[in-house]
Amino acid sequence: MEAGACIGIFNVQGAFALSETHCRNDQEFSEFRRASLAKSRPVASVREGTLVGLLRWLKHHLLVDLYLPNVVRLVWRCHRKLQHRTCSVAVMASSPPFSMALAGALLKRLHPDTVVLSVDMRDAWALHDALGGWRPLKRSIERWVLRRADYVTTVSFGLAREFEAAYDIRVGVMYNVATHYLDVPPTPTVDLATLNPDVDATRLKIAYTGSAPAGFYDSVALVSAVKLLREHHPDLADRVQMIFVGACDEIRREAEVQQTAPKDLVFVPMVPHALARSIQVSADALLFLAYYGEGNKGVVSTKLFEYLCLGQPVLPISLHADSDVDRLLMRYCGASINAHSPQEIMLMIARTVREGPATLPRLDDSSRVKELVDDYRRQARDVLG
Repeated sequence: MEAGACIGIFNVQGAFALSETHCRNDQEFSEFRRASLAKSRPVASVREGTLVGLLRWLKHHLLVDLYLPNVVRLVWRCHRKLQHRTCSVAVMASSPPFSMALAGALLKRLHPDTVVLSVDMRDAWALHDALGGWRPLKRSIERWVLRRADYVTTVSFGLAREFEAAYDIRVGVMYNVATHYLDVPPTPTVDLATLNPDVDATRLKIAYTGSAPAGFYDSVALVSAVKLLREHHPDLADRVQMIFVGACDEIRREAEVQQTAPKDLVFVPMVPHALARSIQVSADALLFLAYYGEGNKGVVSTKLFEYLCLGQPVLPISLHADSDVDRLLMRYCGASINAHSPQEIMLMIARTVREGPATLPRLDDSSRVKELVDDYRRQARDVLG
């Protein structure tokens, strides 16, 4: 909108819902964003259970999300609108869901002289190790889509290298900055004991808020480290608690398997976003779980920027040296941590207890992160020509 463009925002939800909103200036967009946030409810992005696992398997193997009714309606509605346009139209598709990237590619195929297609891959689809489905077919679809785009961007240099190597395309990088944590009033603290009576006010509290999908993080090493601390340094274990807020069933199950000591790990169900933020500022340090894979698979969770913008100490787990998150911590905090084995993680926790959270990476000036948002402005100018 800084360039004077009118934007149409299409949003698919579930299998049938499709909304369309038009914004002509910053004020209208701000109101749209405010209303959208007001209507949002605390829903875990990762759901648990046997039935959920079966449905997820069917979704990925049958590629259901690519031809849901609202996706078909989206393509048809945009196709009809584009039939009456003679000037160029920028179509900016954000994935996941990958159906949005596919919809953009179909519109580019139908209107090659009108559509300028930009696909922003917020996450891998066919290249994602943790997702199911027939990989050769998914890669074929992903290759067809991305090669039709005029611009392809993603959220880390690690992912960019993967896309470039797999599909022989050029990929730009724009980090997934949590802009809703920039320029906001101070967040009130909360008594963490009100969330779970097992929380001990006298112990140092390391918190994680969000989801822990099965297979994404090294839950075994993390829980083993907590148990090792209890076995070898009980005095230090008595002084620290790890609090997990959200859909963290895999970590809870691992704690039950390893029979960790009561109250060393505390679990809290999903909470509204505002409360999650208060939990983050009330903790002594924030746990960052890096994707469990070679080089962390280029995954840079928006949670990193949430933590940095709050100015809280960050305790990273499973972070590979020279990965994107490792570089970002070095760039903005002047330090990073690479701990993978239970022993390494245990020693890191022990040091945090002995010397205090001040030894962990921490960003003092959150305004420095704003420079990463400028990448989006440059990309928008390029797409609009």
